[in-house]
Amino acid sequence: MTKHAYQLFNPIEQVVRPLPLLNNVTQETAHPMVPAVYIQLQAEALFGVRLSAVRLSSLLAQFYGYRIVGAAEYVERVDVRLAREEAETDEVYHNEALARDGLVSAIRQSIPGDVVTLSERLVVVN
Repeated sequence: MTKHAYQLFNPIEQVVRPLPLLNNVTQETAHPMVPAVYIQLQAEALFGVRLSAVRLSSLLAQFYGYRIVGAAEYVERVDVRLAREEAETDEVYHNEALARDGLVSAIRQSIPGDVVTLSERLVVVN
């Protein structure tokens, strides 16, 4: 059993399947919050959407050295909505160290099934 794992969640998201647990295998990033926010910012800028916590977890496993595990002794829950709202967006968005080949394509494949909400800046009020 893994000692420490992370579980991404979004308090406004209706969860219909169990939220995966992530283990930081490669230590490529210190914490999943920064690459998760980077992915969200890319999704917002390119496609005007925010991705589900499950999809973000999948992308962290695919591109950032995390592994989905079945159980852990200690689980740290990470609120991706709060992390996105509190992030230094310019600093994270322009962090080239977080760019990955194939990430944009993977984000595109997430739409519409793994989308939580449209970015607020794209919502038009009549």
